[in-house]
Amino acid sequence: MMRTLTLTFCALLLLGASLAAQSKRLWVLRAPGQAVEYDASTFAEKQTVKVPAEAVASAQNFSVNHLGQMLFAAPVSLPLQEGEIAAERRVWFWDGRTATLLSREVARITSTAGSNLAITESAPVPYLSADGIHLYWFSNQSRRLQRDGVDLSTKTTWLSWRTDLAGAGREDVASMTLPDCSCPTGSCEESCPYGEVWVPEDGVGKLFLLTQFVSGKTQPLYKATSSYEENAGKWTGTPLDPPLRRVLDAANASAILEAIPDTACCGWENESDDKTLLHRQGKTLTVFDEQATYKNPDYDVSFYTENGKLSPDLSSVASTIVATSQPNKPIQLAEQGQANPEESQRIRKALLDLPAVEVKSVEESPRRVAFLPHAMLVGWISPKEILIIEGQLLTAYNVATGARRKSNIRVDDAAHVFLR
Repeated sequence: MMRTLTLTFCALLLLGASLAAQSKRLWVLRAPGQAVEYDASTFAEKQTVKVPAEAVASAQNFSVNHLGQMLFAAPVSLPLQEGEIAAERRVWFWDGRTATLLSREVARITSTAGSNLAITESAPVPYLSADGIHLYWFSNQSRRLQRDGVDLSTKTTWLSWRTDLAGAGREDVASMTLPDCSCPTGSCEESCPYGEVWVPEDGVGKLFLLTQFVSGKTQPLYKATSSYEENAGKWTGTPLDPPLRRVLDAANASAILEAIPDTACCGWENESDDKTLLHRQGKTLTVFDEQATYKNPDYDVSFYTENGKLSPDLSSVASTIVATSQPNKPIQLAEQGQANPEESQRIRKALLDLPAVEVKSVEESPRRVAFLPHAMLVGWISPKEILIIEGQLLTAYNVATGARRKSNIRVDDAAHVFLR
């Protein structure tokens, strides 16, 4: 009896490990318009879904959740261009079985307000949900006053709601009315904030992040960030200080991975220190520091993390490191730089490895666990295995043992791969 129980227990352990390895779903966008699913454990092809050809060319506007639902919507932002409005009103949605076209209320209405022209605009952006039951919508709605083609002021309200999968049955989620804003440069987007949302890759579950973002005349400004969490059907926003810049990943409101971009503008690339920070349980860990790693203050080459992912157990951070220059290309001095042959040689040597995937441990002083030259990160298959593009082929890499599982799946761009 004991032997039988032991064998049964071992079988259950093996089955659990197998199911864990198969829990991730892997999709690749292919031209002219296909999303192909592969088994994440064996890399065997499983199914193909026909998608809009525009989705392949604009992969950043295409999304997939773990259930295999897909969404593609043309990018839209304020201020709207009159000739683009009609084309932006359709959303392609795949519910896992059939494709439908949904409408969205992109609108631009003009009227007079005294001697001024009043332009009222709205631009909802749809997102998948993690549970596959809803679609979430986020919209900036603004009323802009203009005279002789010059913006004077704007009043913006940020709204969010959810619907069923047909886009009906609207339920409000959250809203925020931003203060009235004057436009001293004559262009409201240069001085006035809009709401910019970050949503998890698998769709909206229990968390999304909202940042009040100003495009700026020379560089972007990040005014304020709130994390919105759902509890018992109610969404509550909590301010985060300081505001987040470029969110790379988040497991929850207490584990957020953020990139601090370079402040360079006006033709320059390297004027500050690019960093990647992990905000976790009230502490901030630096998992990438450009100047500490590359010691490049004198030359106009910026090293930064193009993407970053938290491991499922939150014990590691993986990222793709890239640079604004390429090997064997001329490198100019930074705006305040001085010639330094040793630094120049060090930069050129570092560029030979890029793009590269780096894995860091999550601890008080994060340490490098792995460094893979000439690779791009896709994501985590499991707590110990990452999916990368290496030699233009998808490869699974075990960060603990260094073992590789190579596939024959050819991919040129990590943006075309979706690991859910």
